[in-house]
Amino acid sequence: MQDKEGNTSTNPHELKSGGALLPLGGDREHGSHKGYCLGAVVDIFSAVLSGANYGPWAPPFVSFLPLPPNPVGEGLGHFFGAMRVDAFRPADEFKTHMDTWISRFRSTVPVSEEQPVLIPGDPEREMAAERIHSGIPLLLPVVKDLREVATKFELDF
Repeated sequence: MQDKEGNTSTNPHELKSGGALLPLGGDREHGSHKGYCLGAVVDIFSAVLSGANYGPWAPPFVSFLPLPPNPVGEGLGHFFGAMRVDAFRPADEFKTHMDTWISRFRSTVPVSEEQPVLIPGDPEREMAAERIHSGIPLLLPVVKDLREVATKFELDF
């Protein structure tokens, strides 16, 4: 992170007094220009494109920072995209290389047995299996609200 004058800092309390988090990579020597670009793409796709707040107007991730005045959009935005793989390269070629990529990461030795190396989608697949086996837990206030809605619309539950 950096302090309010732009000097590098490792003190997390700098954020409270005007400092800011640096992009992925930290400084230019460590690739911050790449992190900055990734952040910009996320901001443009998720906020500018959707009409949500972007940049400094996005609601802060910490509660002690005030919201900037004059928001430029509505709330937080999201982006979901899809691409045709075969527009880039033959799909079978991509799948073969994707299998190699997955195998390479799966064969990495984890730091500890309790924390295996994950690839995108692993936590979601694990949770889906758990939900299929054990069901989806519901909070009692949600169950109460659902029962009230069902009663209001004369639905069986």
